[in-house]
Formats: sequence, C-alpha cells, structure tokens
Amino acid sequence: MDPSDATSAARFLPLSAGVAEELGPGPLGHVVTTGSTNEDLASAARAGDGSGAVLVTDHQTAGKGRLGRRWEDVPGDSLLVSLRVPVAPGRAAAAVRALSAAARAAVDERCDPPVLAKWPNDLVVLDGPDAGKLAGVLAEFVDGPTPCVVIGLGLNLRTADRGLGATSVVQCGGSDDRDGLLADILRGFARRLEDDVAVLDELRTYSATLGSSVRVELPDSTELRGTATELADDGSLVVTTADGARHVVGVGDVIHLRRD
Repeated sequence: MDPSDATSAARFLPLSAGVAEELGPGPLGHVVTTGSTNEDLASAARAGDGSGAVLVTDHQTAGKGRLGRRWEDVPGDSLLVSLRVPVAPGRAAAAVRALSAAARAAVDERCDPPVLAKWPNDLVVLDGPDAGKLAGVLAEFVDGPTPCVVIGLGLNLRTADRGLGATSVVQCGGSDDRDGLLADILRGFARRLEDDVAVLDELRTYSATLGSSVRVELPDSTELRGTATELADDGSLVVTTADGARHVVGVGDVIHLRRD
C-alpha cells in the first residue's frame, strides 16, 4: 500500500484507520478514485502480498456486483471498501459471512426500518416507503503465497436509484457518517471473525430470505422455484419445492417472490 494512501486514510477516516490498525485486518488505505478496491487488493495478493489490509475509495470506475454486474456509484455518496483477510481456504466463506453480519448490524443501528440480510450477501430494507437494496458484498479467494480472501462492500450512504430498487442509509433515516459506520463495521467484523456458529444464527435471525417464496437463478442457467426454508451450517440455502423436495443451493442469484 502506498504511504500516501495511509496518510489520506488517517486524515479523512481517522476512526476507521485506528480500528483497522488495532483490531485488523490490517492498515487502512484511502484513494479518491480507483477501478475496483477488490481488484486492487486481489492483484497485490496475486503478486505476493496477502497481508491484511483495508482499502476505501470515494469512487470506483469499474466496480462489480454479483454475476459480473456493474456497481454504479455517485462519487462520495457510498461506502466503498474492501478487506484483505489472510485465511485458509476453508475459512474464506466464514469471513465473508462475518463481514455481511457486521455490516448489517452496524447499518441497522442507524436506520429506522429493520435492515435484513438477503442471501447470499446483500443488505435490504423490506418495509416502508424507502424499501430496497442497501448494500452488496462480493468476495474473491486468492490462493497465493499467503492465502487470503478479499471481501468488498458497496453500501449506499446518501443517494440511491429508486428505479433500480435501491435505497440508502440517509433515505432510511440514518446519517452519512462514513467514518463512524466503517469503524463500527470493522469492530463488528473482528468480533465475529472467529465465531461462525454465532454468525450463522445471527444471519438466520435477521434473514430477509428465509420464509420467502423465491426463484433461484443457478450458475448453469437453470432456475429453481420454492420456499427458502433453511440456512445450512455451511451457509448454503435450502429451498423446498412444491413437491416437498429439499434442494441445497451453494451458489445462485435469489429473487424474492413473496414472504410466506
């Protein structure tokens, strides 16, 4: 990480920089604009630097969402952050869940309507006039000299495209204090990182998906329709179809049809 990135972080994000240094996963850097914070940290990991790090930007020019979709942002209106966490391959998914749960809890404290987790890694508000998607999490495991997972969070702080079903923290009654929010997320992440059982229970409790009728678009371009009935111990979603069959979904894009 360039020394100027750390200097910028200490100036603009002092609370978050302090928490990242004290509790991990590592020093926090800040850049005004970049293509993708995930790609920046992943590229460095593929080149041999798999150490813990946090990178925040004000604007991404090539941000990505799930399934290769673009993540569009208005400069300065979102929390755009990636964490690089040294982990063994078997612990990567747990780290992703820990960040999702930490972000949900921190945002929920600031918003009037409840903030819920939509499987696998989105944050949504279901109730009220400003219901919509608040945030998305995207991760990549890098099996380099130091194995690590890079976890990116894109969260709407000030504005969101209501036409695309999005909402923001401010629209839901919260403040646009990016530094305070990120500091709380990093604290929550550190607490949850080593207790995946508790994280899974938390995600079950605050799930927007469990109990909903869903359509799941699978990687092989087929789809599955049924009721989301369970979050398995490995984080997979269990969907029960009309014939009573249980299908375990590890990867897929979920569309909520209704809540039973």
